[in-house]
Amino acid sequence: MMASIRLTTLFLCMTCAAPWLIAATPPPSVKSSSVRYKWLDAQGGVHFSDTLPAEALQRGYDVVDAQGLAVKHVDRPKTADERKAEAMAAASKAEAKERADAVAAADRRLLATYPTDDDLAAVHKDRLDAVEKMLNNVKISLADQEKGLEEQLSHADTFERDNKPIPASVKQQIESLRKTIATQNAFIVRREQERVDLIRQSEAEMTHYRELRTKQAQAAARQ
Repeated sequence: MMASIRLTTLFLCMTCAAPWLIAATPPPSVKSSSVRYKWLDAQGGVHFSDTLPAEALQRGYDVVDAQGLAVKHVDRPKTADERKAEAMAAASKAEAKERADAVAAADRRLLATYPTDDDLAAVHKDRLDAVEKMLNNVKISLADQEKGLEEQLSHADTFERDNKPIPASVKQQIESLRKTIATQNAFIVRREQERVDLIRQSEAEMTHYRELRTKQAQAAARQ
C-alpha cells in the first residue's frame, strides 16, 4: 500500500513538472538558427545566410549577430579606377598637409626672428637698399659705356669723313660697347622689376606678420 502511494506521488510530481521542462527546452528551429551575413541584391532585396554567395562579396555585406543586427560592415571590392582615385586623393591630402606644416613653421620662424614691427621693417629696408645700390652702380657703369660708345662712334666718323676705312679695332670696340650696353639695360629692367616685387612682398609680409602678432596676443590673453 505504501509503495503504491509513493509511486502515485512521484507520478503527480512528474506530471506537474513536465510543462516547465518542455518550456525550458528551445525549439529545434531556434537552436539551429545561425544567421551571420546580410546583404542586398541588385533589386534592393534583403538576404540573410550562413554563407557568403558571390553576389554578396561583389556588392558588400554586413556581419550580423543571431538577432540579425549588424556588428560589422564589409564594403564591396573597389575597382582599379576607385583605388587610383583614392591613392591620388590621399597623396593630395598629404601634400596639402605638408604645405600647411611648412607655412606654420615659417610663421613660427617669422615671429621668433623679429620681435617687433621695427625689426622686420629694418630688414625690408636693408633688402631694398641693396637692390637700389646695385641699380645705381649699374646705371653709373651704363652711363660710362654709353659715353665710350659715343666717343667711338665719333672716332669712326672721322675716318668716314676722310674717306678712309674704319679700323677693325674701332669696329670691334663699338660692337663690344653696344653688347655691353644692351646687357646692362636688360639687367636694369630686371632689377627695377625686382625692386617693385620686393616692395610688394615686404608690404605683404608686414601685413601677415602683424596678423600673426595679433593672433598670438589674443591666444595669450585667453590663457
